[in-house]
Amino acid sequence: MSRRAQGEGSAYYDETRGKWIGQYSAGINPTTGRRRRLKVSGNSKKEVTAKLRERIEANSSAGITTVGGLVSDWLYRAAPSRRGDGWQAISTTLVEKHILPVFSNVRLDDLNVEMVESWLAELKLARSTVIKIRSQLALALDHGIRRRVIDWNPARVALLPPSDDTPREGRALTRTEMRALLNVAADHRLGAWVVTAFSLAMRPGEVSGLSWSSVDLDGGVVVVSRSLSWVGKRPIIKHTKTNRTRTLDMPPIAVDALRAHRRAQAEEKLLMGDRWPVEWTDLVFVSEAGTPLIPSNLRRLISKLADRAGIEGKVTPYDMRHTATSLLSASGVAPELLADLLGHRDTRMVHKHYRHQVSPSIRVARDNALDL
Repeated sequence: MSRRAQGEGSAYYDETRGKWIGQYSAGINPTTGRRRRLKVSGNSKKEVTAKLRERIEANSSAGITTVGGLVSDWLYRAAPSRRGDGWQAISTTLVEKHILPVFSNVRLDDLNVEMVESWLAELKLARSTVIKIRSQLALALDHGIRRRVIDWNPARVALLPPSDDTPREGRALTRTEMRALLNVAADHRLGAWVVTAFSLAMRPGEVSGLSWSSVDLDGGVVVVSRSLSWVGKRPIIKHTKTNRTRTLDMPPIAVDALRAHRRAQAEEKLLMGDRWPVEWTDLVFVSEAGTPLIPSNLRRLISKLADRAGIEGKVTPYDMRHTATSLLSASGVAPELLADLLGHRDTRMVHKHYRHQVSPSIRVARDNALDL
């Protein structure tokens, strides 16, 4: 039986009442600020489904007069059919935490650029998060334009507050530095994370979201199709950043590291017994409690390992990806192949962000194999 799309409501049989019940989210009540859940009933699932469609259409964008009503209509009714579950979870959190509390009762006619810019300036969050939140409001207002509820989109022209933060450029370690980091990481329970991230140039979220069912150690192949993300304190498994699946042949260093890691993890599971979370049992890399890795903890780990390895300056999990790309490029690998490895559609990001000078000359780099 096919699942009903999000935003179309759901139907179930209530044995106590002897009837079919249909319910759906009708967005946020602009007066109370609470989410509205409306119900219909009938003698058959077909009847309830028809009633649901009628009620949802009746609750469409036509009567919306507030920003909160429009944002709710977009998020709970229009957007789900076009987006994945991971996107929906993240968007719902951002909207319900940062947009609806401020704009629920603001009339659409009163919304202007100054109001949006003032709101953005008060968000004491990372700039990347502020950009995402503004994007959510802009998408909702675009929905309003398509439905002819509003004529223009203030969020599209609202400027972000000035930022004193200078974006950090990705760093590529030298061959000597990377070798030292791998030697230190070999003694850590998450040493295979470092090896996997570096040898396959994977994004940190892709490594942390890797499942054993996607790893073929005997065939030496890994399928990269998903990524671990966090919404507040809640871990979410979603598609990769570009929604592309790629199959990568693993070098021996990665296969050996993952084999050893799997044996060690099996011992941890035996010691934990029933305390090991079943929900995350297929994850390759987890905390000592068997739960998904928290990005801030991972950043601290990489920093500590780099310090032990004697590497100067800041080193982050993403630098494994930059290092692999730069060393492969210096070894003569074509940009088109690097783009395939990274999961990019073309070579623009390779040239712009991922290739760094890691040796005095291309010839010197070619004289040294990438396998450390």
